[in-house]
Amino acid sequence: MKKTDCYWLSPCALSCDTCSIHLRTDEELAYWEEQKVDLDTIRCDGCRSSLEGNHWSPACPILVCCVYKKELAYCSECDEFPCDILKKGGAEYEHHTKAVQRLKEMKEQGIEQWLEEHGYE
Repeated sequence: MKKTDCYWLSPCALSCDTCSIHLRTDEELAYWEEQKVDLDTIRCDGCRSSLEGNHWSPACPILVCCVYKKELAYCSECDEFPCDILKKGGAEYEHHTKAVQRLKEMKEQGIEQWLEEHGYE
């Protein structure tokens, strides 16, 4: 990982510390149990984890574009930020909207400064 990569903050700035799938909350597990999904498959070690490991959405278009194609740590580093993929995904859920706001702050302040100010190592 680059110095500016924080393992528990995804490239789109979603935070693993609050992710119900990563945390395996009772509510999340109950939802999947109702869907008749094997609860052992409801695991995620974060977007920066190995694709061979427990990765919730390795085909995420944001992850593919930012990390695999452009080899960036965060979407805010991209010349096309905020792109259509991020705008569409960011508008769908409140936690995604907040993530896009974090990326905008990173762009304005600089990634290292933002991470430090928000307690990421």
